[in-house]
Amino acid sequence: MIAALALSLTLAATVDPLPKDLEYRISLARALPAPYSAAVIVALIPSAKLSSAQTAILAEEAYNLAGKDQAVAVKAWGLHRDNYDRKAGFPLAFPGRPRSMPTGCAESEIDDPKAYYRNALAIGEFARSLQGLRSAVDVGRAIEAVASTPVAQQRQLLEPVIRALPFATGSDREFVYAVRSTRLHTSLLKMAETGGANILFPYRLFLTSNWRGVRCAGNRADEFRGVIDEFNKAIRGSAVPAIEDEDAKVISVDTITKVLPAKSYPLTYKVSQAPINETSVVGMLHEIEQFQPEEKPDALAILRAKDSIYRKFSERLKYSIWQDRVIRDWVHFIVYSPLKTEDTPLWFAAARTFVDWAKDSSGRQAELMTAGDSGLAAYVRLVTLLPESEVTRVLP
Repeated sequence: MIAALALSLTLAATVDPLPKDLEYRISLARALPAPYSAAVIVALIPSAKLSSAQTAILAEEAYNLAGKDQAVAVKAWGLHRDNYDRKAGFPLAFPGRPRSMPTGCAESEIDDPKAYYRNALAIGEFARSLQGLRSAVDVGRAIEAVASTPVAQQRQLLEPVIRALPFATGSDREFVYAVRSTRLHTSLLKMAETGGANILFPYRLFLTSNWRGVRCAGNRADEFRGVIDEFNKAIRGSAVPAIEDEDAKVISVDTITKVLPAKSYPLTYKVSQAPINETSVVGMLHEIEQFQPEEKPDALAILRAKDSIYRKFSERLKYSIWQDRVIRDWVHFIVYSPLKTEDTPLWFAAARTFVDWAKDSSGRQAELMTAGDSGLAAYVRLVTLLPESEVTRVLP
C-alpha cells in the first residue's frame, strides 16, 4: 500500500499539469466534504481533455475520497482501470459490496446501494459487483439495473441475481424497504413476460420466505395485497402456484422492538403556525436557537432536529420578506455545527437549499462564500463557474 502510494505520488509529479480552469474546479471539488468531493471529481473528468495519466491520477484520488460511497467508487475505479499505466502502476481493488449483517428492526437506516449496480453495469463489471449480493435491497437495486438494459441482454444479466433472490432473507426491514422503495416487484413482473417461470418461481420463494420470517412490529400483511394480486395475475396459465392470503400472514413478530413513531417536537408545529411578522419571526428564531427537547436525546439528534425546524420555518416563509432572516440564521447554524462531518448528507442538503436561495443574487452568494465554511464557499463557486447545462450533471 505504501509502495503504491509512493509510486502514485511520483507519477503525479511527472505528469503534465492540468489545464488551469480544470485545476481550479478540481481544487473547489476537493474543498467539498467527502464523498461529494469524489463525485464532483469523477463528473468533471469525462468532459475534460486529459491524458490517460492525468485521468488515472484524478480517478485514484476520487476512488480514495469516495470512502463508503461505493456508487462513486465504482465509477472512479472504472476510469482508473481504463487509464492507468499497467507497466508502472497498480490496479485498484474493486469496490465490492460488503457482506454486512442484516438490518435489525431497531435500526433506522437501511444500507441502500442505489446507483452502485447501475454504475457497475455501465463499466462492464456487473458480474463482479454481485459477489457481495445478500440483502433484499441489494437484489432490488441489481434488478433495477438489469431492467434498464435492452431486453436481449436481460436474461444473461438477470440469471445470477435470480439465483440469489431466494436467499435474500433475514431482515424484515430490508425486505419491506426493497418492496416499497425499489422497483424490484414491477421490474421482475415485466421481465417475467419473457422469462416466465424461471423468474416467477424464485420470486415467489423470495416473498414467502420473507413473510415466514420474524416481522418488525407495525409491518402488516395487508400492505402486500397489491403485490399478491399483481403476482397472481402474472402467473395465469403457468405452473407457478398462486400466492394465498395465508402466505403473507404475520406469523412471528419482533416483540423486543416497539414501533417508534417519527420524532416530532412542539416547536416544529409552532413554526408552521407562527404569524408572519417581525416580532413572531424573531421570537421563533430565538426559540430555535435555544431548542433543547425535554427527553434530551443525543447531541446529533438535537442538531438534526434543529436543521429540520429551520427548514420547516424557511418553507413556511418562502414568499415573505422574512425568509432571508431565517435562512441567514440557518446558514450560521450549519456553518458552526459539526453536521459537515457528523451527518454529511444533511449538511449537503442544507447547502443545496442555500445555493438555490442565492442563485439569482450575487449579494447572497457573497454572503454564503464568506460565511466561514470552505466547503459551502466551494459549492457556491462551482455553481457559478459551471455552465448551467453542466450543474445538474456535475454537482450531486
